Amino acid sequence: MEKDKSLNETVLTAKENIYIRNALIEQYMPFIASTIQAKIGRYVEYGIDEELSIGLLAFNEAIDKYDIEKGSFLSLAKIVIGRRLIDYQRKNNKVKEMVLYNDDTNNEMEIVNKKSIDLFNVNSENELRRLEINEFKEELFTWGLDFAKLVKHSPKHKRTRRLYKKIVSEIVRDTQLMNYIHNNKRLPIKTIEDKMKVHRKKIERGRIYIIALIIIEIGDYKYLKEYL
Repeated sequence: MEKDKSLNETVLTAKENIYIRNALIEQYMPFIASTIQAKIGRYVEYGIDEELSIGLLAFNEAIDKYDIEKGSFLSLAKIVIGRRLIDYQRKNNKVKEMVLYNDDTNNEMEIVNKKSIDLFNVNSENELRRLEINEFKEELFTWGLDFAKLVKHSPKHKRTRRLYKKIVSEIVRDTQLMNYIHNNKRLPIKTIEDKMKVHRKKIERGRIYIIALIIIEIGDYKYLKEYL
C-alpha cells in the first residue's frame, strides 16, 4: 500500500520533471511488457514488437492523465495501455489488405485468397473483442465490480434494459452527475430518482448494470455495445 502511495506521488512529480518521467518509464518497462503480454496472449520483446512502443507511449500518456484523487496510477496505466493496443489493432486491420486475383485463369487462387481474407478478418475481430473484454474487466475492477457480478445482475427483460439505457443516456448528458459518479465510483441514487422519476428500488436493482453501461458509453467499447 505504501509502495503504491509512493509511486502515485512520484507520478505527480514526473508530470513536471522530464528526468523523473524518463526514469519512471524505464523503471516500469517490465510492467509495461507484462501488461501487454497479458492482453495479447504472447511474449513480446523490446526492439522487436511494435506493441511495446505502443505501451511506452501509453504509459507516458497515463502519467499526463493521472489524478491522485482517482486511485492507483498502475490501474490507470493498464487501462490506457489496453485502449492504445485496441487502437493499434484497429489501425493495423485497415492497413493489412490482401490482394485478390481477378484473372479468369486464377479462379482457384481467388477462392483461396478470399477464404484467407475472411479468416483474417474473423481472427482480427475476435482479438479486438478479447482486448475490449480484458480492458472492460479492469475498468470494472476499479469500481469494485467484476464480470461475474455484472452477468448475475443483468436484467433479463428487454423492457427493463431499455429503461436502464434511457437512464444512462440521461446521466452521461449531465456533467454534474458524471463528475460525481466518476469521482466517487458510485451512483447518486436519490439524485437519479428525483431527476428521472424512477423508483429507488428499480435503480438499486440495476445499479451494477447501469454502472457497466456508463463505462461502455463513455469508453471506446465498440463490440461490447452490441451486447448490453
